[in-house]
Amino acid sequence: MRLLRVLSALPALLVAAPVLAQGGSCPVDTYQPIQLTQAGQLIARALPVADSVAAQKPLRDAMKFLQDDRKLASNPVGAGYIKAQIYILWLHQPGQSDVITREKLNAGGVKTETIDLITAADSLLKAVEALDPSCAQETLQWRAARPWTERINKAYKALGAEQMDSAEFYARRSAQLYASSPFVHNILAQIANKKGDTPAMLAHLRAAIIEAEKDTSLNETRQQMQFQLAQTAQAWAATGGAAQKAELNKEALGLFVALLRAQPGTSGGSYAFASASELLQVAQDTAGIRELLAPMVADPAPYSDLTLLLAADLARASSRNPDAMAMYAGALAKNPNIRDANYFLAYMYFEAKQPERMLPLTDKLLEVDPSNGDNYLMRAYAYQLMVQAERDPRKKAELQKLQDEFAAKENTLATQHKLLITRFERREQGAALEGTIENFTRAQKTYTVKMDFLDTKGAVLETLSAEVTVKPGERGTFALTPTRPGIVAYRYEALK
Repeated sequence: MRLLRVLSALPALLVAAPVLAQGGSCPVDTYQPIQLTQAGQLIARALPVADSVAAQKPLRDAMKFLQDDRKLASNPVGAGYIKAQIYILWLHQPGQSDVITREKLNAGGVKTETIDLITAADSLLKAVEALDPSCAQETLQWRAARPWTERINKAYKALGAEQMDSAEFYARRSAQLYASSPFVHNILAQIANKKGDTPAMLAHLRAAIIEAEKDTSLNETRQQMQFQLAQTAQAWAATGGAAQKAELNKEALGLFVALLRAQPGTSGGSYAFASASELLQVAQDTAGIRELLAPMVADPAPYSDLTLLLAADLARASSRNPDAMAMYAGALAKNPNIRDANYFLAYMYFEAKQPERMLPLTDKLLEVDPSNGDNYLMRAYAYQLMVQAERDPRKKAELQKLQDEFAAKENTLATQHKLLITRFERREQGAALEGTIENFTRAQKTYTVKMDFLDTKGAVLETLSAEVTVKPGERGTFALTPTRPGIVAYRYEALK
């Protein structure tokens, strides 16, 4: 069973953060000399109207108090912090570009000389942040304010529109304001991906994940980036990054396992398990397979039926039959109509000589997959074991009769037709199912496949039909694509 998942860039629409008044434990002094206090009071007036032209006069007046370098020489960092706030508040102004004239700022000097508000604010804020580690939290309220959100949003929108020059321009501008943001690192990762620069993409994704881990509200965003990092590392290990193959695969495996444990009952968890399983099987890492399966065998309850089905298949392929049986049973407890789980668990019970446990499984097989002779044969195998174990002649004869009856049904189907489901893929909206019908007769026949698609409780969510014309001795194919969400299994009416 193949799982498909496409990861896109992160959502671009961020909420604009309000500009906050300063406070906290950062040792920067914004009150001495007196000119800083006076400028700060004017900034406080501008804050409530920061997004309107009403903010311009108090901002210009505040700037006037910051022109005499001799008076500010005792506290250049504090003066710089006040200036940075003024610059960022100017960026709130409607229609204001990143560049402003000294005249408009009321900054003195040559009137036509310009100042890059973003570059200047970033430089001044860095001086504050250099005072003490606590200052980064203080300056963050200014770095992550509306000017940043506007530019990062524009970067994501441009990326979505395939306008790569604009996307990179706004990404770089937003990075000047708030370089450590996980969204900045992520947009730079997506741009690097578009450029085919996989090492840069990986580096930015790693940085984005580290930053996102600091904010629990970004858990979903972080997991999305972890998926992309794991996928990219795995693919790069097989191509351009082959020189670091072992390290990249180890990184991808660790991420997939962490994602599986974090969201065991989701489709994302199923994808993570399938990817981890693939890495371990390619590496023939039997110890790793055992470690991957151990928590699921110990407690299958948190995991989805699909994850348990995939885990059971892995255990069976790894000759870990007890583990496989436990997880097939766990999958069927959540979704009793999984055809393959019923079939393989029945076969394992046959190998374990437990025919009584085979009977309810074969009942389900004949219900969901009635035109497949393999299922009648599995039922005959169950009675075969019971015949071998029975000592009462009368009961033995009754069981032999049942064995012969189901073996005969398999033989009859072998002269008529056989329907095989070759692909069943669950999707967020619906599913994809493909199958074949083999015509064993000597005449061309048209078969009607009527397929019910089921939820976990066996309720029919959607029914689709297909007409399949097959020449004698040949095989025809069909495909059905239901669209209702919640489809996890199927059953069909026996072919006529």
